[in-house]
Amino acid sequence: MDRLPEQIALEWNLENLQPLQGDVGTRRYFRVDRPTGGSAILVLYPDREPNADDAFQNYLTLHSYLTPISLLPKIYRFDAPDRAMLLEDLGDCSLEGHLSAHPEEELEWADRVAKELENWVDPLTMAAPRGSFFMLRSFDKPKYDFEWSFCKEHFFNGLLKKNPPLWLDRMMEQIHCFLIPRAKYLAHRDFHVRNLMVSDQRLMTIDFQDARLAPATYDLASIMFDGYWNWSQEAKQILASRIFTCLGIGKKEFWGELNCIALQRNFKALGTFACQLVTNNKTRYAPAIPRTLRHIHTHFERLTHGEGVIQTRNWLKIVNRMFQPPD
Repeated sequence: MDRLPEQIALEWNLENLQPLQGDVGTRRYFRVDRPTGGSAILVLYPDREPNADDAFQNYLTLHSYLTPISLLPKIYRFDAPDRAMLLEDLGDCSLEGHLSAHPEEELEWADRVAKELENWVDPLTMAAPRGSFFMLRSFDKPKYDFEWSFCKEHFFNGLLKKNPPLWLDRMMEQIHCFLIPRAKYLAHRDFHVRNLMVSDQRLMTIDFQDARLAPATYDLASIMFDGYWNWSQEAKQILASRIFTCLGIGKKEFWGELNCIALQRNFKALGTFACQLVTNNKTRYAPAIPRTLRHIHTHFERLTHGEGVIQTRNWLKIVNRMFQPPD
């Protein structure tokens, strides 16, 4: 048994070590009691893989940069050799949970989310040091190719047991070519209602260490067409209008980019959800699959792509049969 959590808790005078459910990554989380009172979250990062980004150091660097503008959990202390970090405990209420309990507040929170989106597109992009690691990595061809291959491996081959249609392969290649030169804005990279926390009525952002350059509408597509949440049309309008106004571009250009990003982002998410469900047996990701497919269906409808509409309906039927409880 790994004794590292207990060792760090002892060295840092932390008590009542309680394991918490983690995210899709390999970080481990524990709720602990601090010696000065109150609780905190102990995060343990895995060893850095050769030739891979250092998520631990990336978190520290981005936290320092983002803090003046975004609301983030405080860092109480950290230990680089042990790859351990003690963070402010934001509680267990994500934006998803808060909206489920208080649906009447949806438009108010949509406006708060839109303001945070605007921060990433405008001041956080404009003020970023050009040589910083998060401004030197972007959604380029290798990144898009990897995410599409991941989707094909885990959603199509792993869950549906079939290959994607050839027309979709060609379409995704065209979308990637269209999006690559538009990666000029700092994006959170995983901006959804489970990575936004509600703590003392504050909207707090977590899991931002993978931030990189992306098209301006990348994070907008992530939250508007969220696999974990269905926003009302009024809320979607609030989310989209602030970024549209901020960018100052034409409506056709705005929706042209957003539709492409939404398809790319949702197919990538399908790969993640299917991997967690099939490979890791994490059934809590199952409801996100049909929801994401419904998003994709609406994207194809907006694009008047008849073959995409028909095919997505078929995938939805297959998935719904899979998840249907036995008689």
